[in-house]
Amino acid sequence: MKKLIILILFLTVSTNGVYAQNVPSENVVEELTCQIIDQSDKRPVVFATVSIKDKNNGVIADEDGNFRLPYKYKTQNDVLIISCIGYETKTIAVTTLSDNNLNIIFLKPKIEALNTVTITTKKDKPKANYENVRDIVGKAIANMRVNYPTTHHSFIGYYRDYQLLESRYFNLNEGIVEVFDAGFQTNKLLYKDNQSALYEFNQNSKFPKDTLLTAAYDNQKYKYIKDATISSIGGNELSILNVHNAIRNSAYHSFSFVHTFKDNFLYNHEFRIANKLYLDDIPIYEIKFTANEDVTGVKNTANGVIYIAQDSYAIHKLEYYGFVVGDSDPFFSIKIEYAPKGKKMFLNYISFNNKFEVRSRNDFEIEDVSYDKGENAFFVRFNNTVDKTTIANSKNFRFIYKKRKLKINKVTLDNGKTVKISLISGAIPSNEELNEAQMKELKYRIKKVTDISGRALNKKTFIEVNQFRELFVQEVFERKVMPKNLIYVNKSKSLNNSIVNSDASINSSDYWINSPLKATKN
Repeated sequence: MKKLIILILFLTVSTNGVYAQNVPSENVVEELTCQIIDQSDKRPVVFATVSIKDKNNGVIADEDGNFRLPYKYKTQNDVLIISCIGYETKTIAVTTLSDNNLNIIFLKPKIEALNTVTITTKKDKPKANYENVRDIVGKAIANMRVNYPTTHHSFIGYYRDYQLLESRYFNLNEGIVEVFDAGFQTNKLLYKDNQSALYEFNQNSKFPKDTLLTAAYDNQKYKYIKDATISSIGGNELSILNVHNAIRNSAYHSFSFVHTFKDNFLYNHEFRIANKLYLDDIPIYEIKFTANEDVTGVKNTANGVIYIAQDSYAIHKLEYYGFVVGDSDPFFSIKIEYAPKGKKMFLNYISFNNKFEVRSRNDFEIEDVSYDKGENAFFVRFNNTVDKTTIANSKNFRFIYKKRKLKINKVTLDNGKTVKISLISGAIPSNEELNEAQMKELKYRIKKVTDISGRALNKKTFIEVNQFRELFVQEVFERKVMPKNLIYVNKSKSLNNSIVNSDASINSSDYWINSPLKATKN
């Protein structure tokens, strides 16, 4: 089998096409809350860009289309510019947004019909003015050094990592980080001037915590990634996120089944259909692809979408999904978007999700076995409530003491979690105390007993959890060199152990934590 390498409503009409949905009000309004919705199908617009007009900063809406906006932008009479590939860009005066309601903002799709798109697949015979799909992807890869920065630059953004279990957020760590990059020609992890500095970082106390989900991977004893290998590179969650940016690391191995983007992506995939979308007035090809079986193996599949500008061949966005054959949910997914600024493309956001399995805390197990001489019985205490009907057959209980099988009189439920195994008279000599030392000579076997939920004794069960790492850029600095007065993150140590640059010379009010609006994800 091929293994993945983990490097590792009631609406009231407002103005400007904005609606307000009632939410609990607060006495002091510190921020506005908004959700961006597709005007056609009424579904959330994922990762839309929200910019402040005539300013360099902004925010990225989350996967549910939600975003927070500091109230100062309303008092300053600012204007929002909301854009997303495949939609008409919209401007909204912040003064039109409701203070105490969730503001619903609709975007109108902008997609060109398939029959007007001049693209062919590799099997089609090219005609005049037609362009082969593989040629488009090849030109995009060939033009990466032209379209992406090769000089020092940085960006400040909102970073977060968390686990998602049954659509609920757990262990939400979030902060504001500045990422310094010496250019695409350098190794993102190893080059000395490619560093990150934290300006704020905390675990959000409003979301539930579960240490079971944050335990280290241990190769299937308690936590593991199914059919995958954990990279020996290691690093903290931010480092892992950076490694999986196949566009930034196009000359280096990133993840299966892309491998090295500039060398392998084109040949590892079949490009089958295309649409033409727009970002403002920039025409962008939407090209869907599927990984070849000789790359994925017979037990895995992979597919995705790449968005390439028609004029410059700049890659605007890459979405990649890896699956176990037969599963509808990916066991890993990566979404990367770059946006034009000046003459180059700079990171807009990156989201990396991998599925892992962790042993359930509710597995049915024995907690303690003790002997009561007066009762002439063993008491077996379980961690869960025992199903009384499964203990009726005494043959399912076997106790051996000093290599001698003890005869059982009856088995009863002493309380919900404790089973009493009564022995026949004289099974254990009266002069035997069965103290702690003598109990070491006791051996027992219990079978076919379950708890009231039907869990079998000593059977390991695992639950599936999704691990997310995400970075959403709020401001780009096109030619910024890494300063000497900052303390930088140790790439191999946890972000929780990193020093925050609380006295850094940035205007902290220009950047903000865009926490999820709800404890659950849609």
